Amino acid sequence: MTEGAKESNADRIANPWGERTPYSPGEPWPMRVDQFLEEGVPEEDVDRWVQTASVMSSNGDALDIAVKDGRIVGVRGRGVDRVNHGRLGPKNLYGWQASASKDRLTRPMVRKDGELVETDWDEAMERIVERSREQLREKGPLSLGFYTTGQIFLEEYYTLGVIGKAGLSTPHMDGNTRTCTATAAAAMKESFGTDGQPGSYTDVDHASATTRASPTISCAAAPASSGRATASTRRGPSVSTATVTSSEPRWNRPRPTATTCLPAAASPSRSSWR
Repeated sequence: MTEGAKESNADRIANPWGERTPYSPGEPWPMRVDQFLEEGVPEEDVDRWVQTASVMSSNGDALDIAVKDGRIVGVRGRGVDRVNHGRLGPKNLYGWQASASKDRLTRPMVRKDGELVETDWDEAMERIVERSREQLREKGPLSLGFYTTGQIFLEEYYTLGVIGKAGLSTPHMDGNTRTCTATAAAAMKESFGTDGQPGSYTDVDHASATTRASPTISCAAAPASSGRATASTRRGPSVSTATVTSSEPRWNRPRPTATTCLPAAASPSRSSWR
């Protein structure tokens, strides 16, 4: 994959997908490296770039973190990555700024006399342990539950499982990963026999028609990947043009790129396609 265009410090709130990159059927999705740096920090002043992947959505868009004086000052997409080809959505471009927010907690807090006050980790963890033991003694393991984030890594989920299942013996463990994707996983399992995507992203490059059944894939969670499908619909007059059917509950920016739009209420229901 060769180096492509670079989009730096563009307004990606007004345009979540960035500059379009049309391409022809069978051609690779063009590379476009998105980058956003802190104001006043030019690229040549970055001390080092740290390779990582986004945990802001399930796609795992690859990116590099810009570090200067030991702190994050920006990000850029990895053009060689097979998932996003350098593109980053608004969450990935701007989310890192929260780490330097003045209202971000940097120390534990506990409630004393009705007020939250700063404390050290030892006191905070001791309170958690003491209260958990009290609940176990008085009401048993069913009185404890976990609701966890969907943005941690496999090793951390394993540790949570060991604590909850093996340590506390509670069945009440749930995470945003399930509630966020349960309907999609169930639908794919019933339709295709797998709870994961049965195809690959390169299928978009060859598809003559695609269907989007949710606004989430278009703008909220996967703007980079939805941009790939949209780019394939703008191949120009000299090549065949893919069609997009959009079925979404509300009007949003991706729908004008569709060739056919269906209101969600008119979409085939589960009972009708069984």
